[in-house]
Amino acid sequence: MIDDNGLFLLLYRTLLEMNNYEVFTALTCDAAFATLSTIDAPDLILLDFRLEGMSGAEFLIQLEEKRPDIIQKVPIVFFTAMDEVPKSKAVGLIRRPIDNDEFVERVRRYLEDAAEAKPR
Repeated sequence: MIDDNGLFLLLYRTLLEMNNYEVFTALTCDAAFATLSTIDAPDLILLDFRLEGMSGAEFLIQLEEKRPDIIQKVPIVFFTAMDEVPKSKAVGLIRRPIDNDEFVERVRRYLEDAAEAKPR
């Protein structure tokens, strides 16, 4: 989860961890790239669109250059207060504010959809 608002990261990380998800967070795009360089590809990336110093769309362009394997295999979902986001490599949008249970359910659905799409 990448968001420049530490309170949002704490809240949504806690919600997901309470539902038995392992969560990595980053306050900046640089921190996100550092984390992604130390782990295998995550199952899902939740990405704020309005980040300090770089938009979510710009992050996706850099991610495609640095880790094309992630762009190809990992669903990336914008998690933002915007009503719409420009077309990009992201597979969806979760709009904030959102009910906590609805948030967890939406994440679960994105993960299930990704698991079903993987070749066996």
